[in-house]
Amino acid sequence: MIDEKAMMIFQPDILIEAQFQSSHRRRFHLDPERVLMLAVLQDAVLCFQEHVVAQCKRKQSLHREAEEWISNSDRSYMFSFENVCETLGFDANYMRDGLLRWKRAARDNGSEKSARQSIGRVGT
Repeated sequence: MIDEKAMMIFQPDILIEAQFQSSHRRRFHLDPERVLMLAVLQDAVLCFQEHVVAQCKRKQSLHREAEEWISNSDRSYMFSFENVCETLGFDANYMRDGLLRWKRAARDNGSEKSARQSIGRVGT
């Protein structure tokens, strides 16, 4: 005979929406400054990746500006790459190295289409 208590570990946890939302908010809550920093970082990474082999001068400029921001190790202003990464709990050097490795691989592929297709593979 199977023990009912032992079988309880195989039962799905049932949460009402309010319980799920409260645990979700607690685990992933960011204050407004961190939300802004995350948005700045996300925008820079997208500009860096989406326009890596762009032909349009405006898109090339967006890529170049993002790369300059990512490459700069200056910590003298609040929204520097170094400070944003540190505040969000990311290792700036690890991210920088990964993005530069990604850029080399994307440029080796040689086309904007293959660069776009590999955008999701930054961390791999």
